[in-house]
Amino acid sequence: MENDKLRNNNKKKLFFLVLTIVMCLGITLGAIYFIYTFRDTRENTLESGLVSINYTEGSENVEINNAVPVIDEVGLTNTPYTFTVQNTSAVPINAMIQIVPNENNTIPLGAVRYAFYIDDELIQLDNIGTIEDNTLYVAENFGVNNTINAKLVFWIDYYYDTPNQVFSAKIKVTGESFDIIVD
Repeated sequence: MENDKLRNNNKKKLFFLVLTIVMCLGITLGAIYFIYTFRDTRENTLESGLVSINYTEGSENVEINNAVPVIDEVGLTNTPYTFTVQNTSAVPINAMIQIVPNENNTIPLGAVRYAFYIDDELIQLDNIGTIEDNTLYVAENFGVNNTINAKLVFWIDYYYDTPNQVFSAKIKVTGESFDIIVD
């Protein structure tokens, strides 16, 4: 009786083994069929190019020397620092305009106010101390041969009580390529 039990047990194990092998072969053959039959027929295109930016300054350095604190309405009439950024790349880019204050400034950055204009439209009016990562503006998907005509106006905030301080900075423009995925 025990021999019969062992034979039945072995037959069940063999049956499940054969069933498992058949099932694995079925799944494998089905996957191969779908891989070779249903191929993606979309064409993929890739454009690449070097990032190239033309930066032109239209005025002198970014600096405030011996200025007295004024209210915003008066500060907005100061002589602007003008510059132009043009995408000369073969592909669209993201252009980032940053202001980098010099280390020898004697005035706190929170006391320096600025107005940032693009094509004579006011984009930002604030103080230098609130700018994150020194970034004034990011032009996303900046097209080929597009141009940004910008100007910056600086003044010392009216609430700052120490006149005759010095502020100077540089404008930094960087370009970054990006990927476009089209469905």
